[in-house]
Amino acid sequence: MNDSYSIVIIGAGPAGVGLGVTLQNYGISNFVILDKDKVGSTFDNWNHETHFISPSFTTNGFGYPDLNAVTPNSSPAFSLQSEHPSGQEYATYLRTVSLRNQLPVIGNTEVTRIIHNHNSYQLQLSSHQVIEARYVFVGIGDFSYPYSPEIPGKNFGIHYSSISDYDDFEPTEQTIIGGNEAGFDAAINLAKRGIRSTIFTDTTAIDSQSPDPSKRLSTFTLNRFLNYMNMIRIVPGKELISIRKGEPERYYLTFSDTTTAVSQTRPIFATGFAACQSPLIKETFEVKNNRPVLNHYDESTLYPNIFLIGPQVTHDDVVLCYVYKYRQRFAPLTEEILARNGLIVNPMITQAYKDANMYLDNFDECDVDCEC
Repeated sequence: MNDSYSIVIIGAGPAGVGLGVTLQNYGISNFVILDKDKVGSTFDNWNHETHFISPSFTTNGFGYPDLNAVTPNSSPAFSLQSEHPSGQEYATYLRTVSLRNQLPVIGNTEVTRIIHNHNSYQLQLSSHQVIEARYVFVGIGDFSYPYSPEIPGKNFGIHYSSISDYDDFEPTEQTIIGGNEAGFDAAINLAKRGIRSTIFTDTTAIDSQSPDPSKRLSTFTLNRFLNYMNMIRIVPGKELISIRKGEPERYYLTFSDTTTAVSQTRPIFATGFAACQSPLIKETFEVKNNRPVLNHYDESTLYPNIFLIGPQVTHDDVVLCYVYKYRQRFAPLTEEILARNGLIVNPMITQAYKDANMYLDNFDECDVDCEC
C-alpha cells in the first residue's frame, strides 16, 4: 500500500465500486478503495430471504441502465439472471464489476479515524498504518449501522438486520415495530411459516399516496403482502416510547398516546439504519435528524474535501436511498474533483453519463410526479 493517494474511497460497496469506475472513466487513477472486509461483503450478511425491492432489467442499450447497476454498461439482471437479487447475488455482481475494471481495492483494511492535516487528511488504519489523502469519499453504506429508537428498554428488542434465519422463530405471534419496507418484509417471511405478526407503526408506507418509491411501499413488497395479509395485523398511529420486560416472557409496550400492548416475544425493530452512528461520520460530518449534513457537493460542512456517497446522501426532502438515485452523483462529484484541481473535463464522458441517465447535478428537479 502506498503512503499517499489523491483520493481514498472508504467502502467497497455499490457506492465505492460505482465511484471507482467513474473515476477511471474520467481518467483519474491515483485513488484506492479501502474496505474492512472485501468487495460487497455487507450484502453477504443480508438474510438470504431479503431481496432488492427495485427490479433489475437489462435496458442499457436504450439509455436506461438496470436500476441496480452501478455503472452504465453493466446489469445485475444480465449477470445474475435475477430480477430482484438477493444480497449474496448482488455481492457477486459487485465483485464482477470490480474485477472486470481492475479496481484498486484493498480489503481487510479498516479506517479507524480521519484526521485533518492542513490541506490533506491522514487516515489511521486498524493495522496501525497511516495513509494520506487529499480527498476522502465515505461510502460505508448503512446496513452495518442498524438504528433502534432511543427509548427505555430498547435492549429488549431485536433489530431486523440481525435476523439470520426465520426458521429459528417459534410459532408464536411476533411484534414488529415499524411499518415500512423492512417491517413488511419481516412480517411476510414470518407469515410464510405460518407465524402471525402485529406491526405497530407511527406511519406506514402502505398508506402513502406519494408516487416516490422511497416514501411508499414498493409494488414488490405490496404484492407479497397481499398473499399473506390475513396473517399480518397493522396498527397505525403508534409511536413506541418504552419497553418493559415482565415475567414470564412478556414484554410490555407503551406508546406516545398512552396506550399499551403486550408481546409474548421480543419486539422486532424494523426502524431503519443510521450511518451517523459510525465514528467516521460522527467525527467528520455535522449530523441532523440521524443524517449527515451536506453541502451541494455532498461534502461535509465541517471539513473540506470529505464527501459522502451512497444511500445516506440527503438534500432537504431528496433522499438518495436507492442505487438508481445515488449513482447519479458519481459523475458530478468526479467532475468537481477535476475542477478543484484545474483539470479539464472530457465533455464526451459527461454526455455519456447524461445519456445513461446517471447524472444528477440539480436537486430541484427530483420531484416525483405521476398523473395516474
